Amino acid sequence: MESSDSARFRKPALWPGLWVPLILVTAGLLATWITANIEAKRAMALAETRYHAQHQALVNRLLANVPEDTEQPAALWLQALFDDALPDSLGLRIDTLERHTKMPLMEIRADGPVDPTRALRTIVSPLDQIWMLTTLPSPDLLESAGRAARQTIWVSGLALCALAGLLSLMLNRRLYRQALRIGDLQRQEAGADHQISNLQVEKTILRHALNDSEQRSRDLVALSGAVIWELDENGRIGFVSPQIAELLDRAPADLVGVAFEALVPPGFQDNFRRTLTAARSDSAIERMDLPLLHRDQEHQVPVVLRVRALKDPIHGLSGFRISTLHHLG
Repeated sequence: MESSDSARFRKPALWPGLWVPLILVTAGLLATWITANIEAKRAMALAETRYHAQHQALVNRLLANVPEDTEQPAALWLQALFDDALPDSLGLRIDTLERHTKMPLMEIRADGPVDPTRALRTIVSPLDQIWMLTTLPSPDLLESAGRAARQTIWVSGLALCALAGLLSLMLNRRLYRQALRIGDLQRQEAGADHQISNLQVEKTILRHALNDSEQRSRDLVALSGAVIWELDENGRIGFVSPQIAELLDRAPADLVGVAFEALVPPGFQDNFRRTLTAARSDSAIERMDLPLLHRDQEHQVPVVLRVRALKDPIHGLSGFRISTLHHLG
């Protein structure tokens, strides 16, 4: 029994439910990785769309700003047209398709770090000429948008995972402390139950001892032949043993509440009162010989009367206990 109780109330070695924060953090990291990839692709798609829109805006700008003076060199007005309008992330090149030459009409940041595989080309015909407008994005144009989106998602995801993991650990710590408190309460309850069981056993033993003592007292009283009385502080009968039926031919229930003096002949009542007074003052057993009236009121039964005053330390006198034994002399 003790081994089973110790196993039942054993202190937990680890915080309960540690798998919960582990699953939360793992699921959060997985969701962050998926979301970061999706948002990176979406950001790159948006950057691609913006790049196409910028390319078309440059084409429209060229067509809308063709000068009327055809004698002005194309390189001059093209340079002035696109110097301030070209985004920093794009390179621009304009070639003529009317003659076989490798020299472009205009070139802005087209020979630097650009990605020619993503170049957009549009053929335009300003001033009755055939030109090709080519835009070249920088290698970081699309990837930077994806990286920025991915970085934002990862920062947010890691922060949320850390917060969820921290809250879960705090809850697990609280559960651990509650488990310890519950274990302590269970141990205290087991100890209290054990004490209650011991008290019940002691109560049963005391009850048996009291019953034995009461039975022993009744047996002694019955064997002695004495009648036991208990009077209140005013001398009225509260209890009388069954032997009174043999002594005075009276039932004990008929005498409850009756003044004891009513059983004493008038000539002995003063001595009886003095005996009660002496027992009250001396706290000793007082003895006197007197007769008691029989039920028929004609016969008197001589008895030896012993009186002890019952005193309570709080209320003082609480009554008297009297024994009467038939005096045969």
